[in-house]
Amino acid sequence: LVAYASDAMTGLALANTLQEADERQRLSDALDVEADQMLKDDSSRQRSAANNGAGPVSPAQVRHDFEIPTPPDLRLHVLSDFDLDKIFPYINPQMLYVRHLGYNGRFAEALEAGETTALELRESVKQVEDLVLAHPGITAQAVFKFFPCRSDGQNLLIYSPDGSNVLERFRFGRQSQHQGLCLADYALPNPPGGGTGPMDYVAMFVTTIGPGVRQLAEQWMAEGEYLNAHILQALALEGAEGFAALPQQQIRQMWGFGDPEGISCQDLFRTQYRGRRYSFGYPACPRLEDQEQLFRLLDVPNNIPVELTEGFMMDPESTVSALVFHHPDAAYFNLSEQDIDELERQFTPR
Repeated sequence: LVAYASDAMTGLALANTLQEADERQRLSDALDVEADQMLKDDSSRQRSAANNGAGPVSPAQVRHDFEIPTPPDLRLHVLSDFDLDKIFPYINPQMLYVRHLGYNGRFAEALEAGETTALELRESVKQVEDLVLAHPGITAQAVFKFFPCRSDGQNLLIYSPDGSNVLERFRFGRQSQHQGLCLADYALPNPPGGGTGPMDYVAMFVTTIGPGVRQLAEQWMAEGEYLNAHILQALALEGAEGFAALPQQQIRQMWGFGDPEGISCQDLFRTQYRGRRYSFGYPACPRLEDQEQLFRLLDVPNNIPVELTEGFMMDPESTVSALVFHHPDAAYFNLSEQDIDELERQFTPR
């Protein structure tokens, strides 16, 4: 059986499906049916395109009729040895307890209702949290920075602080269906004819929890503490996600549109704020290779203990990287397989 996941979230669901024999067989049967249907659909689309001369949708019309928020500085901000105890409340319990630890149901509601299995699982996690807090080799660190930028078609141009030269160029895919969106649309376009004009700004950050997580997890597994080892790894992964909310909050505050007073963690989980973050490997920017550019811009390995593997994955894995756009209409969207193929075809390494 060969199955494909288009992004990290569907990959997690696919991995869970493959572990169960009955689910795996149902997936195999469904893929056979889907493959047959795709062949029919592809043939039908080709005939339709030949008959109708249909082309791709027009690029999205994204407005820029608002004042560009200017960050207070363009320097590198490094957060070293951040208090893990302040990060744990920002972990999404549904992701930690249901997705990673296998709780069946809505965990927060079950915990509030005093269900025994939820209480026992929460106590197990709390014990690991206490061990992590006391472990000198497990720390939370982050780096973030604002950059001047403009868009040029599907390209996001990242400029030096004085705006005199282009430091990096990210090329993003554009939807060939739906709204025709591209991440570069959320940045102010270059002036016609290459003239001078106002700059826009984008923020970038990396958060990590480690680097001692893997070593401790392996030690616990060698000692037979399999549940604690699994909880530790899940806690680190979701802790890095929760930690990402904190520099992102600071970024919004520095941009001048901080969160409303009393915003809850649930509001943050539901992204009830302005300023969307996008991570490479996910639907709107699927190219993991572009991590290299983000790491160069933030000088990541020289500031926090995170490196890229040959496959452009982050090590330690309990790490989150992202670009943050301030555009008030920024939204999450998917690229189709055809869009991703087109992006790869267009891309020229720089």
